[in-house]
Amino acid sequence: MSDTLTREDSIAERVQASLADQPDGHSLGRHQLRFVRTIALSVGIQGPVAGVIVGPAVLASIVGGAGALAYLLGFVAMAFVAYAFVVFSRTFNSAGSVYAFNGSALGPTFGFASAWILLLVYVSFAGAVYASTADIAQALFASWGINLWWVWLALAGFVLTMIFAYLSIAYSSIVIFVCEGIAVALLAIVGIVVLAKGGYHHHAFSGSPFTTHGVAFGVLGLGVVNAFGAFSGFEGAATLGEESRRSTRTIPAAVALSLIGAAAVYIVFTWVANNAYPNPAALAADPAPFVHLATTDIGAWMGKAVNIAGVISAFGAQLACINAANRLLFSLGREVGGTEGRIGGFLTKTSRRSSSPIGALVVTGGVSVAALLAFSFEQTAIRALVLIVEFGAYLIIVAYLLTVIAAVAWVWRHGRRPIPLVVLSVGVVVLGYVLYDTFYPFPAAPFDWIVSVAAASAVLGVVIARIPRVRRRLLGSELLLATRRPQLTTGS
Repeated sequence: MSDTLTREDSIAERVQASLADQPDGHSLGRHQLRFVRTIALSVGIQGPVAGVIVGPAVLASIVGGAGALAYLLGFVAMAFVAYAFVVFSRTFNSAGSVYAFNGSALGPTFGFASAWILLLVYVSFAGAVYASTADIAQALFASWGINLWWVWLALAGFVLTMIFAYLSIAYSSIVIFVCEGIAVALLAIVGIVVLAKGGYHHHAFSGSPFTTHGVAFGVLGLGVVNAFGAFSGFEGAATLGEESRRSTRTIPAAVALSLIGAAAVYIVFTWVANNAYPNPAALAADPAPFVHLATTDIGAWMGKAVNIAGVISAFGAQLACINAANRLLFSLGREVGGTEGRIGGFLTKTSRRSSSPIGALVVTGGVSVAALLAFSFEQTAIRALVLIVEFGAYLIIVAYLLTVIAAVAWVWRHGRRPIPLVVLSVGVVVLGYVLYDTFYPFPAAPFDWIVSVAAASAVLGVVIARIPRVRRRLLGSELLLATRRPQLTTGS
């Protein structure tokens, strides 16, 4: 008799094998998305053009003239989170995103709670962006002399989102990409014209927005937290782990480049806006700086075009949020209920034609529009937007921190490479500071109760994961078992 060693497949191969044998009508389209369609989801969730149309004014009200600096520091902070996602996604991917990532490192309860929190983020962001789209569209229609209640506009956006989300991800991702591409092109024209005209008193190329302007560190920290939220969504590509081609290359690249691209849009155009206004107070007082700049520097028609760009970008964002939420809920339904049970069978139901989640779409779409309608009593869409988006903004910081912690554990168990360990450990400290700066001092009303609801929602995820039947399913998860480090087995 002799002993021989049998080498197991790589983690990525074993994960793919664990997901391959799914029944018809309960599986996603396999390996159909190339890089452009994959990155479109991340860029879409970020919706940088819709954000930058109003973002510089919001940031000016917090940090004065240091807006570009705050966005730059926010990008640095977010880069640590992106690195954690890159570490995981270079090894394996699935539609479960952080469920598989964090669960593989620190156990199924940790993974389920992380995915539950991120699911709530995507759904709440979708509801918030319905309101954002309505706010921008309402201003556009008003410029044409048409006054519509913002809720009707938000519901129209919701209906269109459901239609496109039902179609194949290959189609809807291109819609997202085109939406954001057109919006960026229009905004770029405005930025170039503003620079060509010299900005305010020929200060267009001043580096002043990258200085502190004497702002206290704590105040600058609040600006960084605001910027941090603006960049969130870059990780959305990870939910396409089963639909992207060569996912261990495509998804890490999509995560990194979408963050870099969105950060460039926010930093550059905030720099332009700060140098185009006489002072931070004037910028903060303008609800839509780039619509104003387009109108004054180019013409009223360009102001309307930028407004349209904002609507287009916002629509792409809400579609991307729903697409990501669908896939995350689809994966959780498969893990908890399988594909044959009543709950699991419904949540994992997919279109036989497009392979898009149907059951998950019903749930995520229903909850997102319910979140919107819960604030339909608000007089303005922007007020509803702020309240809904804060719920998700509080939760996503927690989801990011959990993922960076899980990445530290993963690297420790898989080679203990010093550079990744150091980078990720610094990331934990940075995210810890962001979390501290967000909740201390404790937010005042009405945000205090939003924090409480967000905390209760997060705890609910842990409670669900600890239900005996659910826990048994999670402990037997083929997906999580496939992520265990390959071992060498002995045969004779």
